[in-house]
Amino acid sequence: MSTLELTVQATIMMLVLVDPFIRGMFFRILTENEPERRREYVRRIMLTVAVTLGGAALVGRELLDLIGISLGAFSLAGGLVLALMGFEMLYGGEPSQAQGGAPAHEPPPPRSAEGSIVVPYAIPFMAGPGAITSVITIASTGDGWSGPIAALIAVGITVALIPVGHLMLFDRVNLSPQTMAVMSRFGGLFVATIGIQLMLGGFKDYFGIS
Repeated sequence: MSTLELTVQATIMMLVLVDPFIRGMFFRILTENEPERRREYVRRIMLTVAVTLGGAALVGRELLDLIGISLGAFSLAGGLVLALMGFEMLYGGEPSQAQGGAPAHEPPPPRSAEGSIVVPYAIPFMAGPGAITSVITIASTGDGWSGPIAALIAVGITVALIPVGHLMLFDRVNLSPQTMAVMSRFGGLFVATIGIQLMLGGFKDYFGIS
């Protein structure tokens, strides 16, 4: 397979797995209280995804082996963090009545996305175990440097398209607060499902279950 063919396949794979367009919807929900910081957050996401997947293309397998971390264990831990984030979105961060009585249903104070942008949003929501595994596999394909070059080009194209989905597409869509609330809960369910799926996949990989 030529470097060009490998690059095209790798780019399509990265765009599907990282999904810089549709995931912009979740970014908008996450940063609803801080629209003025979205550009800053997008730069941070781009850097994190680029370093994570670019590093995986160059030394991913060797690094994981060196520090004794398997992709199965990474999937388990990342999936757990992602599932917790999804459940928090699903319930709007509000405790139950049993936890705080009537005051528990008062609107929570505006929350910052500062502590969620790198983990679990950039990793593992965007640059997750699937994307990391795929980059390592692509980099190991082909002769000489054709695999790593194809993987790095695919990562670069994917990272360059993150602002398109995160700043251009969904910033031009005006949604009412009620619609945003519904989307937040639906998105929370979706994120929690992805997290649980990652956990199950990591469990199977870690224990070698076919």
